[in-house]
Amino acid sequence: MSRNSPVSGGRALEAALNAVGKRIATQAIRSGLTAAANPVMAEAKLRASGWSPKVAAAITKGSSRKNQDGTFSIRIYVDERKPDGYLGFFGEYGVAPHLIARTGAKQGRVAVRKAAEGTGSVTLRPMKIGDRFVSGIIHHPGHAAHPFMRVALDTTVDASIAAFRDKVVAAIEKKTGFNALAGMDEAA
Repeated sequence: MSRNSPVSGGRALEAALNAVGKRIATQAIRSGLTAAANPVMAEAKLRASGWSPKVAAAITKGSSRKNQDGTFSIRIYVDERKPDGYLGFFGEYGVAPHLIARTGAKQGRVAVRKAAEGTGSVTLRPMKIGDRFVSGIIHHPGHAAHPFMRVALDTTVDASIAAFRDKVVAAIEKKTGFNALAGMDEAA
């Protein structure tokens, strides 16, 4: 988050984390990341629920992890294994107009496009869309993007930073009795 939004007090927080042991610092950072992910995930679920309640239910967060470069990260994502979770990508980025056809072997989208333009032919087979069987070339109009993940991060940056700070300070104070906020005016 600090790459896109200014964060103050990072050096004081880093000094407090360096003052405690490596294990305690790692635990504090990981629990802070989990707390920081909660406002983003809640906002993403709220924004996605207007578009698709099933996609909103599929939004989840992963475990915080330490990267190879020594930084920590956590992932908030639409779980594609849940019902209609795969639609999250289409909702976030939209779908361009395209043609749909069930064709024979070795007849790809170029053959379908040429057949739709009237300059070629394809072997058309029936396909099921919903409860109906249809055949032929179907023009899907596409739909506009309804971003919910990126917007959720942009709108909850301050709340996430505050949640991270509070959780890290509480974790350090719980383990050591040291109040990390005493040395910070504005913490990250």
